[in-house]
Amino acid sequence: MKNITLTIIFLLLAGWMKAQDITGNWAGFLNVQGAKLKIVFHIRSVDGKLNATFDSPDQNALGLKIDETSLGGNKLSLNAKSMGILYEGLVSKKFDSIMGTWIQGGGRLPLDLAREKQDGKAAVANPFESDIILKTATGDINGTLTLPVTKEKVPVVLIIAGSGPTDRDGNSPPALMNKSNCYKMLAEELRKNGIASVRYDKRGIAGSAGSALKESELRLENYISDAEGWIVMLHGDIRFSKIVVGGHSEGSLIGMVACSHVQATGFISIAGSGRPADAILREQFSSLPQTEKDRIFPLLDKLKKGDTLANVPSDLNSFFRPSIQPYLISWFRYDPQSEIKKLNIPVMIIQGDMDIQVSLEDAGLLAKAHPQSTLKIIKGMNHVLKDTDTKDKAEQITKVYMNPDLPLDKQFEDEVVRFVQSVK
Repeated sequence: MKNITLTIIFLLLAGWMKAQDITGNWAGFLNVQGAKLKIVFHIRSVDGKLNATFDSPDQNALGLKIDETSLGGNKLSLNAKSMGILYEGLVSKKFDSIMGTWIQGGGRLPLDLAREKQDGKAAVANPFESDIILKTATGDINGTLTLPVTKEKVPVVLIIAGSGPTDRDGNSPPALMNKSNCYKMLAEELRKNGIASVRYDKRGIAGSAGSALKESELRLENYISDAEGWIVMLHGDIRFSKIVVGGHSEGSLIGMVACSHVQATGFISIAGSGRPADAILREQFSSLPQTEKDRIFPLLDKLKKGDTLANVPSDLNSFFRPSIQPYLISWFRYDPQSEIKKLNIPVMIIQGDMDIQVSLEDAGLLAKAHPQSTLKIIKGMNHVLKDTDTKDKAEQITKVYMNPDLPLDKQFEDEVVRFVQSVK
């Protein structure tokens, strides 16, 4: 009987402790001269201490710093001293709502908060991560901000994903057999070294599905414009001391073009091609019989000139369908060697010698085009930035691409951290 009683006490205690958990996302609306302004507080517990940030999504102000977060009984205080903002509230007994007041510049406005649900999914929140959104004219681009716990300004790395439906963590749909978590792992390693990062779902992918364009409307410039938008947004965030752009695979080209338009502190090309996309496709088609190459290569030549194709053979429609042709034309227009030459900021080029998607030759071409750059060849590293002892595609997919727990190559992590810390 004693054991049963103790079990009931522990269950009741556990329920009470869960109810008292203030951590999570809390949202409400300020009524400012008749207009509703959404405010979202992100409260986390790190090493037993509460810390918080807040967003004003309607003003495109995200990840704003709360200097002091305290909870005494049911009294919550969130003090953003640097902005002259104080929020004070009384938390309900169930810890599911907060009645409070927003105090700023001598004015006081009521602001009641409720917990934001996460689509009904049970998930363990990373206390160092918060949502971040880039607002564009054609929809929101959603990402994750990973932030070290410090009151000092920190460097931030913008991580740009590679080609295809690759999400912010570096993963693709099941059919593409890539669940490496490589970007998520990189973000965490940067955080451990006092470096913030932003990684995001590309336009039309995962959390950014709402910003999708019709295939016939999509251009490489859309991805470049999104990257530029993130850089501009990070420039306006007082928490960051410098901005380094890290582009992976196709993201390398996107990143270097964006950096030639919007100034960053440094640029890292990670497994980026050194040749135009049409040259890469020619190489991929090169193993076909000559009769097939004689059919395909003239089509690539025409797209390279900027002309669309009429009457594409049905068996080639998946590659050259009318709706994809405008994107291919826009992609073929960019030569990575020409683009990297335009950069007048520190550049590092990183390439793994076990990469079965991008070659050492590509890295060499980029380095030759930008003689001031630093070239790092990582032995044993493959395209998803992890170690392998084989170039067999099937083995790499099984053992590396589909292994989300396999750590990143240690030298790769160290080189990225050193570069970010060194650039000025």
